[in-house]
Amino acid sequence: MEITAQTPALLCADQADNRIRLFNPFAAGDRKPPLWTYPAEAARNPKYMPTDAKRVEIGGIVHVLAAYHGRVQLVRFSDQKLVKDFSSYSSCHSAELLPDSVIVTANSNHGRLRLHRSAVEFVDLKLPYAHGVTWDKARKCLWALGDFLYRLNYADGKLSIDEKFELPLSPTGHDLFPLRGEARLLVSNNDALFLFDIATGKFETVSNLKAIKSASQHLDGTIWASDPAEIEGAASWQSDAVLRVRPAAPEIRYRNEGTRFYKARWWQKVSFSY
Repeated sequence: MEITAQTPALLCADQADNRIRLFNPFAAGDRKPPLWTYPAEAARNPKYMPTDAKRVEIGGIVHVLAAYHGRVQLVRFSDQKLVKDFSSYSSCHSAELLPDSVIVTANSNHGRLRLHRSAVEFVDLKLPYAHGVTWDKARKCLWALGDFLYRLNYADGKLSIDEKFELPLSPTGHDLFPLRGEARLLVSNNDALFLFDIATGKFETVSNLKAIKSASQHLDGTIWASDPAEIEGAASWQSDAVLRVRPAAPEIRYRNEGTRFYKARWWQKVSFSY
């Protein structure tokens, strides 16, 4: 089937077999057939454990940007061509593609953002508890999530902190992702999921669920998060389901049995960034 930006699918960093996996949560059965995987299902299980995967565009061409513990990869979606493959810190949690095709990674335990200009050329910026990064093309800045929500300038190939916003409840940011059509950012930390309004600099609570690792907005405007409920035999940060959190009632959950994803988001064109 042809996969477009409107295809009802979730892109996840599946740690069950260290693959990036796209699947239709509405498909029948407990185990959903994959629409796309990287590497392919028949290939040997990859060495690196994925933490994040994003649909990104370069000149209108769809790619998947995947973050791993110790690595970041840019893969062309149509033919799975590995375009970029860079070493990063072992605590790499997320990545973003900048307008000049430089990749930035967020590395939590090391407290660093790393600008990857090539496999051997990179530069670091200290940012405690770095977990999430999102490019803002309208304001020409990078948003980064760590112990604060940071707004950073990117000029002459360098990052510098412009402004920071105190997180509600606790300084433990986890996920950062924009809404589909508004200048607002989904921000999660240990205590809840919030919406950050860029114009006002204010946070609004979306869900009081704790330890949400990823969130995104569906085409119909609803907001979903990776289900933080613990799975028997899985690590505390892994999930096999997404949960609708706005509106929260009635409760709707989509599960893909056997997956152990760290982050999963709706497959979508991220116009906020690209």
